[in-house]
Amino acid sequence: MKRSRNEGCANATAHLVRAVALVLALVSLTALVCPISLAWQDAKVRHELTGRWQGKFPSEEVPGISDADNPVAVEVAVKDEGGKLSGIAIFYVIINTNNKPQVKGKAESALIDPQFDGTLLKFSVKVKVPVPGKEENIEIQMRLTSATEAELANMSDSSSPIIKMKKVP
Repeated sequence: MKRSRNEGCANATAHLVRAVALVLALVSLTALVCPISLAWQDAKVRHELTGRWQGKFPSEEVPGISDADNPVAVEVAVKDEGGKLSGIAIFYVIINTNNKPQVKGKAESALIDPQFDGTLLKFSVKVKVPVPGKEENIEIQMRLTSATEAELANMSDSSSPIIKMKKVP
C-alpha cells in the first residue's frame, strides 16, 4: 500500500505536535518544581542566618593580644518573623587599658532594611556622627561562609577591617 504525500506530512506534523507538547509539559513541570525547591532552600538558609553572630577585631588590629583577651567588637542578632527579617547590631567601644583591650561601652542600632539572598545579608544601621544631633546610615554586608561563620564588612568605609563572625548559641 502506497502512502500519499499528504499522509506523510500529516504523520510528521503529528510527531512535531507531540514533541512540542512534551517540551511544553517538561517546561511547565520545571517551572512548578523550581520555585518550590528555591523556597525550601531559602527557608533552610534563613534558618541558618537567624540567631546571634559575634565578631572580634582581626588579630593584626590588636597585635600581642591572645584571642581570649580580644573582646567581642560587634554583635549582630537576626530574627525571621514570617519571612520578614529584623534584628539589631551592637558595636562595642573598646579602649586599650594597661595594654589590654577592654569594653567601655556599646552602641546599638536596629537593622534597617535587611535583605538576604541566601549567602549575603545586606543592611544599614544608624550611627551618631561627631556633629551633635546628627546621624547617618552605614551600609554593612555579612557574607555567610558556612552555617556558623561569616565575614562582616562596612561598605561605607573601605579602610575598615573585615570582621570574622561566628554564630553563638
